[in-house]
Amino acid sequence: MITKAGTVRDRRLCRPFLYGSMKGEIHMQNFANYFAEFTNGAIALRLLLAAVLGCVIGLERATKHHPAGMRTFALVCLGAAASAVVNIYLGTALGVGSTDMGRIPAGVVSGIGFLGVGTIIITGKNQVRGLTTAAGLWATATLGIMLGSGMLEVSLMMFVLIIVTMFGIARVSRVQEQYNRYIGLYIEIDKSMTRGVYDYINEFGYELRSVEKKRDKTLKGSDIVLIMMLDLKKRRNHAEVLSEVSQIEGVHYLEEV
Repeated sequence: MITKAGTVRDRRLCRPFLYGSMKGEIHMQNFANYFAEFTNGAIALRLLLAAVLGCVIGLERATKHHPAGMRTFALVCLGAAASAVVNIYLGTALGVGSTDMGRIPAGVVSGIGFLGVGTIIITGKNQVRGLTTAAGLWATATLGIMLGSGMLEVSLMMFVLIIVTMFGIARVSRVQEQYNRYIGLYIEIDKSMTRGVYDYINEFGYELRSVEKKRDKTLKGSDIVLIMMLDLKKRRNHAEVLSEVSQIEGVHYLEEV
């Protein structure tokens, strides 16, 4: 049974937590309002936050030794934020017509497209590299435009989604790819023993979707390169498939592509 005195006492105990929560919300709202103002202090804060968040996003690429790392992402986010600030200044302080308000952000997005293309390469093993980096740069530029426009809450949500996508979903994607029914193989094998690879494919009932023979530089000059795409017919651990293929006589180098 809860007495009136107990109810009053409980309310007194909860009051500090309620007041603390309310004060936190008020401070956050005040910060968001200040962030949205077009003052020198607010602009400096936008640019600083853009550089910091861009740097954090680039950390994921840097840990994987990609050319576009922390500095590149920080500069992209900072530059996009500065462009958005200039865009607002032209539209408010100088009174440029509203029809021009989208030109600078559109130019930023287009420019990042050219930068992203420079990060995409196709290796000699028919591997496409740099797509995630290019997409990350584009998303980071959009984040910078949002920050420069004073959209604090939406920008933070965008930042969280980018981080979750680049860090979290990447792990899920790797696990999914590891057990995919399709596998690409780059094989360096003695050119007189390639029959062993085809016998292995037939033995396990795999389907050879495509094969390309190349005479690139190999570990042994007499080897030939086979780039194959196999349909395993069911999900299998790719590590097991690689282990089996590596035991075929004449295989000197093997890699999944």
